Amino acid sequence: MARRALLGLALCLRGAPRVAAAGCPSSAPPAWPVRFKILQRKVPADDADCGRGTCSNVTAYYDWGRQANLIIVRCPANSTLWDLELGSGHSYYIHPGLRQCMFHEFDVGILRRSWLEGATFLGESFLNGRLCQVWTKDDFIDYYADAEDCTPVSWFFHTMRAWFHTIDYLEGEAVPDDNFFSPPEYCPNRTAGLDGLHHESPALVV
Repeated sequence: MARRALLGLALCLRGAPRVAAAGCPSSAPPAWPVRFKILQRKVPADDADCGRGTCSNVTAYYDWGRQANLIIVRCPANSTLWDLELGSGHSYYIHPGLRQCMFHEFDVGILRRSWLEGATFLGESFLNGRLCQVWTKDDFIDYYADAEDCTPVSWFFHTMRAWFHTIDYLEGEAVPDDNFFSPPEYCPNRTAGLDGLHHESPALVV
């Protein structure tokens, strides 16, 4: 995410650090599972009540085995952006409604499952009604993990100045269709997934 919120949520103030709950150890930040789906609400810090219409719903499918990460942003203007990141370092920013696609190549692929390694533990805090462990890393991100099961509750990007509040989290959930991990035919520099196969991409959800 180095490269790569619920409307009206009340954000609780960070409490004083306490000893972490037994369910999720504080000795190291949580690692991501091999595969998951997460639905989040993106809330810019300067539009906490979403009154300016800048909030959006974000769905992500992370699959370490397939070396792919798909982020679907449903924008306030009723448009949709697909951000497809592949282990090869190839990324595609796709606007299905406009049949537009921009290609970028990066030095690294998708986030490692242990990408939070080296983060600093800030203690515990209540956020969105849940007791969380709070980690911060590289003046980049504050990461809130459930103190009982380590699942992501929220994160805040420092540079973007935006919260991503978890609405639903499904460990083990795969993309509805494997072809979602293949860029559509109108993208330049199309790349197959890790399995080396390329199929025609399905009609993308607008």
